[in-house]
Amino acid sequence: MERFQKLHNRRLRAIIALMTAIALFFTALLYLATIANGLSDGESTELNTVVTTATENAARGNITDRYGQVLVTNRTEYNVTLDVGNMGESKEQLETLSTLLDICKAQKVKWTDEDLPISTDTPYTFTTDTPFLYQTDDGKWTQTRLGKLCKAMDWSNSSSTTASQLVAQMKQSFGLDTGKYTESQARELLGVLYSCYLREKEVLYTTYLFAEDVDIDLISVIKEKDLPGVEILPMSTRQYNTSAAALLLGQTGPISAESWEEKKDYYQKNNYNMDAIVGLSGAEYAFEKYLRGTPGTKKVILGNDGKTLTERYSVEPKVGSNVALTLDSKLQEATEKALAEVTPKINNGKGGSAAVVLNIKDGSILAAATYPTFDAARYNKDYKKLAKDKLNPLFNRALLGIYAPGSTYKMCTAAAGVETGAINVATTHYECKGSMTYYGHTYHCWETRGQGTEYLADAVRDSCNIFFYNVGINTGIKALTKKAQEYGLGEATGVELSESTGVNAGPAYSEKMGTLWTDGNTLSAAIGQSDNQFSPLQLANYVATLINGGDRYKAHLLKTVKSSDNSKILYQYQPEVVKKVPLEQDAYDAIKKGMGEVIEADKIKEFDNLQDRGIKVGCKTGTAEVGTSVPKLYNALLVSFAPYDNPEIAVCTVVEKSPSQGASTAAITAAIMEYYFSEDAVQERVAAENKLVS
Repeated sequence: MERFQKLHNRRLRAIIALMTAIALFFTALLYLATIANGLSDGESTELNTVVTTATENAARGNITDRYGQVLVTNRTEYNVTLDVGNMGESKEQLETLSTLLDICKAQKVKWTDEDLPISTDTPYTFTTDTPFLYQTDDGKWTQTRLGKLCKAMDWSNSSSTTASQLVAQMKQSFGLDTGKYTESQARELLGVLYSCYLREKEVLYTTYLFAEDVDIDLISVIKEKDLPGVEILPMSTRQYNTSAAALLLGQTGPISAESWEEKKDYYQKNNYNMDAIVGLSGAEYAFEKYLRGTPGTKKVILGNDGKTLTERYSVEPKVGSNVALTLDSKLQEATEKALAEVTPKINNGKGGSAAVVLNIKDGSILAAATYPTFDAARYNKDYKKLAKDKLNPLFNRALLGIYAPGSTYKMCTAAAGVETGAINVATTHYECKGSMTYYGHTYHCWETRGQGTEYLADAVRDSCNIFFYNVGINTGIKALTKKAQEYGLGEATGVELSESTGVNAGPAYSEKMGTLWTDGNTLSAAIGQSDNQFSPLQLANYVATLINGGDRYKAHLLKTVKSSDNSKILYQYQPEVVKKVPLEQDAYDAIKKGMGEVIEADKIKEFDNLQDRGIKVGCKTGTAEVGTSVPKLYNALLVSFAPYDNPEIAVCTVVEKSPSQGASTAAITAAIMEYYFSEDAVQERVAAENKLVS
């Protein structure tokens, strides 16, 4: 008996040792497979695991201003994602999602439920006029996302199908017609299930972000419940360190299904995946190739329950490059502040405004602001409100708005007149008596008493309509248009963001619009009226070109591109002269002299502080009547440059629907220049110039 017991014990120890060895062997194999070498499909099957390869998006590079101040960077947020394919059958799916929604309600967390185009309250209605089909620009009828899912799920999608009928079919399909759920609960679940099944049936390929930027409390509860198909994923998202320049900085977001279909070849060629975050607008879009970085690849080991066991990178993601803009962020803030404080006082909130500040010597944009504006960090949260705002804060007036230039155009007319020989600096035979007759029509000067005989400098200073009417007559519309185009009016400035090219008045545009050009139209065009319409950026660039001696620079927002650690300069923008615009020296001196005398002649007091500090400002006002309202409303413009003797900046400000004329915008321009020439701003520029690496 004792012998038998010893034999039994030896056999038991041997079995235990063998089992331990086997366990250690498979543990080592699993370790080597998951940590060291990865698993082949065959090995994965033997170990009852699944190996998948996932693309990991790289963090985007930072966006800075010209002095290195970080404007946009990254932060990590945690998002809840759903994969209904890992939740089991219909009953298990409903149990998981019901539990998840209850958790969110208890934690007061909002989840994404905007995909399903059906109202949340009964009686159910479609929230779009085209629930199943929509017509593209080329006239083709295309299925919507709902239409595609209806086909995949065998739901009715005829033109006669009502929202209530479709909801009933969806309830039956998902097992929500059992009476277990209230109508409100059922609609909540349908919204989530719809978003899940768009992905499950491959109508959409992007990850469903059920809840974004969740806190640790929600994460803890979800982890505790161990809900299948519910994952918490870290994601790099954009963080804005400034509330200014929202329209210039732009937004990022996932590639839409429509965009993927439209530009699939481009995305695949450039190694984008369907979940990639891309620049959608502004600098984020314009400089996407620098900012986006290089995606990585990781191997993920899943257990048979769908849970992640391990994951590791086979290719590490590479952070995008840092982009430095030409913007002076403090000047941008000062410009936006000036617009916000002064504009409502001028136009009583009837319209918006814009201002652009250019470096005269290289065409770089130092500030480009629009009023009203918004905080880029709150864009998604505030979008609906912003979209409904009658003043349209989402519209970039500085680059896209176009306005009749009014008298700010008269320097262009003067330059064209000198070039054609219609006038010279000593021309005095255009006497202003307050009005003139041309082909039976009477044309008036703004000064009804007349301004007498004036030289070119006087005419610019006094903005004499009669003088410039005569210049237009003797120069002709062809020469006027040519000179305007040379100065960049009605032409693309070259800025990297979307811009309007505007309109040059003339026979070609009239013909395009189905109207007849007459000689009388030339008189209106010569003083900046008729069909002339230009953007604030174009007007600022025109003044910069005129005042810097005729070098028309390509306007630009990009300064440098650096590696993610700022150790290398990968790209340095080089100023580009796109056109040389010649002007006789005496004519240049006369036009500049006239602009330098406007402030005193018009008794503009807003620049007194600057003048007292020895900073002389040259400028020209412009006024364009808007509509036929009584009292009259105008788009008020002011173009300017400073300092007078050694110009550094050109500024254009526009205020829409003002009851007063161009000089009313002087307070905005003065505030901008007050900051630019302040001690703090000057010291900042000097410090930047002394850096070894720009």
